[in-house]
Amino acid sequence: MLLFQGMRTLRPILLALTAVAAVSLAYPAKANLITNPGFEDLPEGTGWSFTSNAGVAGGSAPHSGVRAGDVFRNHDSISQSVATTSGTTYTIDFFAKCGDSGNLAVTFGGTVFNHLFSQSSGYIELTFNATAASANTNLSFSETSGNIDIFIDDVSVEVATVPDGGTTVSLLGCALLGLAALRRRLGC
Repeated sequence: MLLFQGMRTLRPILLALTAVAAVSLAYPAKANLITNPGFEDLPEGTGWSFTSNAGVAGGSAPHSGVRAGDVFRNHDSISQSVATTSGTTYTIDFFAKCGDSGNLAVTFGGTVFNHLFSQSSGYIELTFNATAASANTNLSFSETSGNIDIFIDDVSVEVATVPDGGTTVSLLGCALLGLAALRRRLGC
């Protein structure tokens, strides 16, 4: 009799553990690989490299916080070397604002992402995926169309979470079958 009471207590615990394991597999933790993603750390621009007229802007320029990166003039850039794993796909996400019509070129390793602003705009969120080819990958933002300010803020580089429903569903299905077999064997 005592054995059956213990099994009744064990069943909810096993179900809870299975649920936690399934959620952990389906939604792995993410970590931003960028140092100073909002350009807030002092001295200004810690973690970033700037060419010529590129720099950090304050005042009304930021998407959040009190500072944002600012690329101004043709081919000025803001860049950062990111520790990556070769062959791994990353999601690059950031907010950009343009003072006029202009083109923003974002390079991550060998992948170039371009966004053409057709007029002055508030901040918009831009996202793309790219695969790293080495242990360190350079992320660079450049204004490529003339003397236009383009502000960059809240930059994120994270390992891409590509939905892999087959693996997750298979693991969850195996776990549920195992629990059903355990339940039958224990007579719960």
